[in-house]
Amino acid sequence: MNGQPASRLRTLPLGRGAGAPLFAARVVAITSGKGGVGKSNVTAGLAMTLASQGQRVVVMDANFGLSNLDILLGLSPKYTLEHVLRGEKVLEEILLEGPMGVQILPASSGIQELTRLDTLTELRLVQGLQRVAETVDWLLIDTAAGIHESVLKLLLAAQEVLLVATPEPTSLVDAYAMVKVLHLREPSKPVWLLVNNGQSAEECRETIDQLQEATERFLGKRLQVLGMVPHDPHVLQAVRQQRGVVDLYPGSPAARALGAAVKQLLGQGSLRYDDFASFWKVPAPGDAP
Repeated sequence: MNGQPASRLRTLPLGRGAGAPLFAARVVAITSGKGGVGKSNVTAGLAMTLASQGQRVVVMDANFGLSNLDILLGLSPKYTLEHVLRGEKVLEEILLEGPMGVQILPASSGIQELTRLDTLTELRLVQGLQRVAETVDWLLIDTAAGIHESVLKLLLAAQEVLLVATPEPTSLVDAYAMVKVLHLREPSKPVWLLVNNGQSAEECRETIDQLQEATERFLGKRLQVLGMVPHDPHVLQAVRQQRGVVDLYPGSPAARALGAAVKQLLGQGSLRYDDFASFWKVPAPGDAP
């Protein structure tokens, strides 16, 4: 398990550069330059795929203004991060058991004041996350979209950042802006890139190449390519049933692509662009929506 021993954990406010908190689990913040790129679906899919590989996973819904992870997975939380940040509960008391053994820390929608946390509240959150991280292998943080200070603090606190983008021009521009802002704060931060909702393997390759070229040319930074997830009707079908596509349609193109991404995260495989086309193959019988 990656990270530091529990005895060396420090409880310091989020995103303070060299003073950022240390966690016992591998902490990945999943973000995007703009909304509507399927970030939460990707987060849920990666979490369930990791769990299927025997990994212990907690997902924190950190979109304090517009949370939706619990809705995507058909969960009905009694308590949320709102109660934790206000000091009414501790994180362990709001953990929800999700599909395939994934645990969820649900957020609360429409609470704008929670997007601006003071130092004491940040400290309370970090302390809770460190306790939770002692019992799992992975902590995935589903951040809000956009370049807000609350988002940047979470990205800086994580060990790694996973940037989700689509082939749309606006998504590419905003994704580059996100990398630029993060790079100015912490140049050494590892950033994974995953292209979501691609219409073809070639489109995904072009998207990756465009972002990679821009970040290398203007920032001197090379992104770590995690892979791509194809446009797949199974994803919408799963959303409508409030289930994860990995859980409901494990043989679907999206689920297979997420499986390949997780192999990379686990160090069990390397990316080959030639593999992209295989994700568009017809799903196995019984997996059609």
